[in-house]
Amino acid sequence: MSVEKAARLLEEARMDLKVGNYNKSASASYFSARMMVELFLRSRKLSIPRRDDKLANLFENQGFKELSNDLRKLYDVRKKADYSGKFVTQEEAEISIERARGIVEALMGYLGRRTDDTTSET
Repeated sequence: MSVEKAARLLEEARMDLKVGNYNKSASASYFSARMMVELFLRSRKLSIPRRDDKLANLFENQGFKELSNDLRKLYDVRKKADYSGKFVTQEEAEISIERARGIVEALMGYLGRRTDDTTSET
């Protein structure tokens, strides 16, 4: 797991959006954000819960209320994309990318990286 992988997933979400793969885009957006949250929590020597709601709660307890709410919203859209009989809309995919981007960029700052730094492992 690395910052590079999280950044790549976010880029793949953008590419999927461009070609109309909204379900894939939403899923990649969520996993990009989740990966960054896990990297951040590990940097604080915290155990990573398996359950998505517990992960968002732990992240919120670190002082990231707004971003943890975004993570929860990303998860809801990801569930729709991966488990529901409904399709993710273009608007939902676009919003998911923006939410994920916000999480990724904020946590890159906390991890001491710029968003264009994709050369080192965490």
